[in-house]
Amino acid sequence: MILVGGENLMDMIQVKNQYQHALFKAIPGGSPYNLALAAGRQGVRVGYITPISEDSNGDQLVANLLGSNVQLLGPRVPEPTSLAMVSIEGGTPSYAFYREGTAERLVNLDKLTKSLTDDVAIFHIGSLALTGGSDAFVWEQFVRKAMDKGVKVSLDPNVRPSLVAEPDLYRQRIKRLMTKVDILKLSDEDLLWLFNDNNDESSALSELRAITNAELLILTQGSKGSSVWHNDKWYEAAAYPVDNLSDTVGAGDTFMASVLVWLTKNENMKRLGILELKEKQDLQYYASKAASFNCKKQGCNPPWENELL
Repeated sequence: MILVGGENLMDMIQVKNQYQHALFKAIPGGSPYNLALAAGRQGVRVGYITPISEDSNGDQLVANLLGSNVQLLGPRVPEPTSLAMVSIEGGTPSYAFYREGTAERLVNLDKLTKSLTDDVAIFHIGSLALTGGSDAFVWEQFVRKAMDKGVKVSLDPNVRPSLVAEPDLYRQRIKRLMTKVDILKLSDEDLLWLFNDNNDESSALSELRAITNAELLILTQGSKGSSVWHNDKWYEAAAYPVDNLSDTVGAGDTFMASVLVWLTKNENMKRLGILELKEKQDLQYYASKAASFNCKKQGCNPPWENELL
């Protein structure tokens, strides 16, 4: 099973303007939530462990997960659902988040640990859940619990600078996790922000490689494709073409989900260090294709297994 933790929220996505006012559409979202959704649609077992609100937005969040074959392993709680205001310019989203006192932040280490059953192969975490507060501390502790049980850990920071109140503490937390996790994905923008002392990508990558112990390191670069650092060498792959781009919301989450799905389906989770060249190429192609399909639809709407086949 792929176990997923991290925020769930409602994306209020700007769809058009009317009488000089922006009109928004509510779409379930949150980076780890999107990843769980994308993985569940691709025919593997997925469990989502973050609390979800009992409000009407929470009902929609739950319905989408269940409809995408994701098991709900976290509680429903009375606190409200987090919100994200998403504006789209030229297909690229910008975000403002509202998460104080919301359901997805009410995580409890003991309750989370109960989800680490023998059938869990990997735990994925990232994004807003690690930005700060007591919940970020709980998630970091849970990563240690997972590793102690022999569970692989996957990290996608998916940095949202506008929401980081204490950048130095946040960078320290992410870098601590980088030394522990088995699979690490960064976008080129994440890389430059996290390693802010370096103004160029090459220097930032060198610093990253010096601290991470990830067996599989993935750098995504949007339309430029992706790169995988594996066994002391980079492997480049072009982006899968996108016809009729709608927006890029959830593209990175779909890419990461598809990496975990591909590794799970091909029984490679326990042999990350010995992936062959053809396997790395197939992995990048599969994940890029899934991300491309997501970009054809509004918001995060990942493809189903039959679409990818």
